[in-house]
Amino acid sequence: MSDTQHAGHSDCSEVLHHIYEYLDGEMSPEDVRRVASHLSECRPCLAEHDLDAAVKQVVRRSCVEQAAPESLRMQVVQRITTVRMTSQDRPSGRG
Repeated sequence: MSDTQHAGHSDCSEVLHHIYEYLDGEMSPEDVRRVASHLSECRPCLAEHDLDAAVKQVVRRSCVEQAAPESLRMQVVQRITTVRMTSQDRPSGRG
């Protein structure tokens, strides 16, 4: 990632849009490297990653005996994406 890409809001948006794929190991090795590189340089995105990872861990521990249906996962991911997109429309000083 170049410095100009890193400084751009769109790069943060792209990383955060795919953060659950990253956390779930559902990305290509190239995409994993790209996201990891961005996270190593961007504290706000790293903080969001850490929060999302903690939420996943709490949910995993709480739901050990019962697996959620795939449709629920898709609904949750869609909702998170919608909330993120809405919150990114407001100035936040991220990047």
